[in-house]
Amino acid sequence: MSLASLGRSAEIRKGLAVLSGPLLCLIILWMPMSLDAEGQASLAVLAFCASWWLFGAVPLPVTSLVGLGLLPALGALPVSDALSLFGNQAVFFVVGIFIISSVLLQTGVSERWALIGLKRFGHSENSLSWAVLFFSWGLCAITVSHAVAALLLPIVLRIIRSLNLEFQSKLSKRLLLSMAWGTVCGSNIGMLSSARASLALELYDEYGVGEKVGMLEYSLATAPASLLSVLIAGVVLQWLFPAQGISIQKALSSIQERIEAQGRFSKRQMLVCLLLVGMIITMIVTGPSYLGVVALLFTGVFFAFQLITWEEAEKTVNWGVVLLYGGAIAVGSAVHKTGASHWLVEQIFPDSMSSVWILLFGFAMMTAFLTELLSNSAVIAIILPMGLAMAEQQGIDPRVIALVTPVCAGLAFVLPTSTPAMAMVFGTGYLRTRDTISGALISVLSIIGFLIIVYYLWPSLGLVVGSEI
Repeated sequence: MSLASLGRSAEIRKGLAVLSGPLLCLIILWMPMSLDAEGQASLAVLAFCASWWLFGAVPLPVTSLVGLGLLPALGALPVSDALSLFGNQAVFFVVGIFIISSVLLQTGVSERWALIGLKRFGHSENSLSWAVLFFSWGLCAITVSHAVAALLLPIVLRIIRSLNLEFQSKLSKRLLLSMAWGTVCGSNIGMLSSARASLALELYDEYGVGEKVGMLEYSLATAPASLLSVLIAGVVLQWLFPAQGISIQKALSSIQERIEAQGRFSKRQMLVCLLLVGMIITMIVTGPSYLGVVALLFTGVFFAFQLITWEEAEKTVNWGVVLLYGGAIAVGSAVHKTGASHWLVEQIFPDSMSSVWILLFGFAMMTAFLTELLSNSAVIAIILPMGLAMAEQQGIDPRVIALVTPVCAGLAFVLPTSTPAMAMVFGTGYLRTRDTISGALISVLSIIGFLIIVYYLWPSLGLVVGSEI
């Protein structure tokens, strides 16, 4: 096929992707439904956004902004209500943690911790791979996962090149997947690990159906599942890519050279660590209502101490994600406020089931599957309103759904479209989909293990789903 034919095919696909959103929107608007006009309009906007998010008709943040504009344009919400949803706490919390993650990257704090850890624990192929996996996972406790991936990818590539590993080398694939899968698992450690946690909790707060979930409560509920998933990932990686007897001394020398180049731990880096600890303690003490406020105030402190410049923040903060989250929250909230989410649940799920656990497992699997294809924020905007309506119908604590959804939306291990970390490692040229297909096994085992944790451990946190299995 000629280049011209390929170009025309791409243009046709792009055109069909663009048309899919408006067509779905119009079909739902004109379709007879037992919904009022506002609910049908919000459902049409959701379908429009889901289509454009799925097919990539335009950049993801643009879809969110168009969806935000369609809400009042189609009569789903008044203009003031629709636009006010964009200015919610979750958006400013995301801004704050992105800037703070940028501080950790710019000052070299996170890189120093990673290098010291790799040198300390990486003495063989297996131990080096496990060290990359666990430090990718552990750094997510203080830095958003995609920033950890951006930090560690050059380090892992440096190790691969120092060992002269070929593209088909099992160790090179294992090291890259250890980094990527480590950050995927680490994105579920706590509130600072990913922005989707604040998105899910903001949508939950919009419902106003239960107690708010704070930073400490979220971490206590999700960290065990995060640890379980990273252990599963490590076992699967060692099974897929067993050690081949390669000496890693050159890699350790390369790491040592980088550590020496950084010099001693500076006062600037110590100040960053102290402020970070102070911010986390403040967030825990002040509670969930002030997470966004605390993040913004500490952002100001980091700037005041000249630990980051605005020019650096502009380069490293993903402002597109901020816009994406603001629009996604508005669309998801509109689906709830107009009653469309309850209508959808009534069409999909029966009034009662023999076990809420079967229902919860299906919900978790659907969330993880969609995340392989869509941005996790888009998945949450689409599925969480339905999940909360389902919880009300089935008598499930809505906090359970608010916590299960972001965790399962972070269990995508296969496709480059699933997470920024997966896109990064696919972009190196070392990996193909056949190398990552086993990630589906990690997803399934992680979800099963997660639900066991929900059943046995969450009741001690006051989160009870049901007694039947």
